[in-house]
Amino acid sequence: MPFDIGFFELLLIVVIALVVLGPERLPKAMHTVGRWIGKAKRGFSQFNQQVTRELELEEMKKRIAEHEKMIMEQAESDEELKRLREEAQATIAKAEQALKQSEQALANEQQKLKSSTANPDKSS
Repeated sequence: MPFDIGFFELLLIVVIALVVLGPERLPKAMHTVGRWIGKAKRGFSQFNQQVTRELELEEMKKRIAEHEKMIMEQAESDEELKRLREEAQATIAKAEQALKQSEQALANEQQKLKSSTANPDKSS
């Protein structure tokens, strides 16, 4: 009940209207008042629907912004992972190169030791 008008208040208004307007003009006046009330209800209903739609639109905009933020964070995370993977691959490549060089140096040292033990006279 938006106006909180009871039965007796409504009856009092009708009796006063009957006295003021008379029985001839009362039906037309009631019809006119009914149309005004109907228009007002439709106007309030349309306004309420419009406000509801705008609130829903705002909520959707917030959700879209949150999703865009999550997507951007995911993209940044993916870029960071890509960068870390590339750094790890570069470090592994350097380590493999250093290992190959160490193996080559070790093989050279072993070769020198073998040749020096096989020919002890040449090493001095």
